[in-house]
Amino acid sequence: MAIRRLKDLPKDLDKQISAGFNNVIKIAHFKLSNEESTTPDPMPVWTGFFASSWKAQNSPVTANHKVENFQPWAGIKRERSINFFEKRKQKDFTPQEPPSNPIVQMRFPVGDGDRVFNYRKSVWIGNKAVYSQYVLESGKIQNFIADDLAQIIKENMTEKGKLFIGGKVSEKFKGTTYTVL
Repeated sequence: MAIRRLKDLPKDLDKQISAGFNNVIKIAHFKLSNEESTTPDPMPVWTGFFASSWKAQNSPVTANHKVENFQPWAGIKRERSINFFEKRKQKDFTPQEPPSNPIVQMRFPVGDGDRVFNYRKSVWIGNKAVYSQYVLESGKIQNFIADDLAQIIKENMTEKGKLFIGGKVSEKFKGTTYTVL
């Protein structure tokens, strides 16, 4: 007998799909939030704010957090800005070096408490940093989505829920467009 509705799934299969779906979200969130991630490339890290600002939720993630409003990243950015303007005044201008002390701390941890994402509902993973759309220009996040995320899904799930990753700024519509996996 074929099962026609998701709510009619056997309890053990429902739990297995839910566990796999939540595992995919946790692993993807962890890899995006981790500066030590080396596959396919290290994630972009300057102050650490971008890597610290990934969030998973059941609605699109709005990028509305400015680095200047959150310590310790505001202090790192201010220090680098002062350094940049000092270097600019010199005749032998040299490109700015990245800070030696970026701080990566998950600001929006996934899996705290009893929070479990329902595989029957869409989940968005996005970045809260205002400048996140510019970081996407490096292509490292897109490589992660194309290579690593597909592998994570294959390893942890036999059935897919809907998982959206913020991808690019839409030219037609205001805001960010999302890639459906």
